Amino acid sequence: MSDHPSLDRLRELRRAQDEELAAQGLDGARRRFLEVAAGGSSRPGAARLGPARARWIAPAALVALAGACAALLLVLLPSSRSLSFAVGSAQGQVGAWIAAGADAPLAVAFSDGTSLALDANARARVVAADARGARVLLEGGRLTATVTHTATSAWNFDVGPFDVLVTGTRFELSWSPVSEELKLVLREGSVAVSGPLVGGRRTVAAGETLDVFCKEQRFELTRGELPAAARPPPSSTRIDQAASEPAPAATGTSERARIAKAADASPRPPSWRDLVAGDRYREAMTAAEAEGFDGLVARASAADLLMLADVARFSGKPDRAAAALTAARRRFAGSGEAAKAAFHLGRMAFDQRRSYAEAERWFLVYLEEQPGGSFAQEALGRVIECRESMGSAGEAREAARRYLALYPAGPHAAHARDLLEGE
Repeated sequence: MSDHPSLDRLRELRRAQDEELAAQGLDGARRRFLEVAAGGSSRPGAARLGPARARWIAPAALVALAGACAALLLVLLPSSRSLSFAVGSAQGQVGAWIAAGADAPLAVAFSDGTSLALDANARARVVAADARGARVLLEGGRLTATVTHTATSAWNFDVGPFDVLVTGTRFELSWSPVSEELKLVLREGSVAVSGPLVGGRRTVAAGETLDVFCKEQRFELTRGELPAAARPPPSSTRIDQAASEPAPAATGTSERARIAKAADASPRPPSWRDLVAGDRYREAMTAAEAEGFDGLVARASAADLLMLADVARFSGKPDRAAAALTAARRRFAGSGEAAKAAFHLGRMAFDQRRSYAEAERWFLVYLEEQPGGSFAQEALGRVIECRESMGSAGEAREAARRYLALYPAGPHAAHARDLLEGE
């Protein structure tokens, strides 16, 4: 059903006008239009206006009708132009990295009034945009979003294995790929979150906070602030405790010399793992390269290989990321980490290179190895998109049927139903 009842009528008038012009020629169309304009019938044999009047009124009336239709269609039809956006003071590009520096947040402003603010070290990507909204991938870190609401708004945020469906709202969203923890704080409006642990479509309303701890297999949905007993003790408590402890006994000269020497020594530089823990991925990449990236890949654990891949991806080095993920596939075949590596290889192929055949292959590998895994819902949804992008309509519908059978309320469900509507 159209949002504007008059819009269907305008389209009907324009279609009728085109059909008359094609069927009867200009003279026939003039006669029928003048009959209707004069309040008469368009049926054969009905009274008609005189031919002399028709010769000069009909052309002007037809032009006026066409102009009115065009003007009203421009007003009533939604714009087909995709949203544009700016990253800081620069024009944004769909698919390009958006990475905030270590010292200051980064603003992303969309042409519909929607705005994002990426905290320091946060990384995101606008993977798609159309006239109704955009799909934003938050790779890591924290962002604050204020989404402008219209009758046709369609905004999605991909966060790890989660999908956040948004209309008009204001919220803070963060994701740590290392600890696999999601945090969503709703300030205004509501969103629907789907993904592992939380289910198909869990609504989070204003004033609520959702925390998901994937590694611990649990989530918490709370309203309002944490109670005082649940808050971590302030740092002053530790300082006061330290101040209340008795001072150490005086030490000998040799002991004081040893302490002074240790204080003068340069502190050990942080390792790449230490830097990842602080979301300092570019510095972590520099440290990993200094240590020997290839050597790290050859001896790292499965979990460290996935972490190294994140470090490389977030530092803008996809080749290094692919090397770490491929090593995880080769060295730890059959493990959960190897399956996750397949998913990330698929997402890189889809989002960064638009290599849909390669992406589909990796998503199917993940689904074969982890059919109930945390990324299964997203992987199957991406299979639908891959097949559509390659023009494989029949195979896309097959994937859509499978998706609806498994995830009837999932983020790709509406699109899957659209694909199957004509069957």
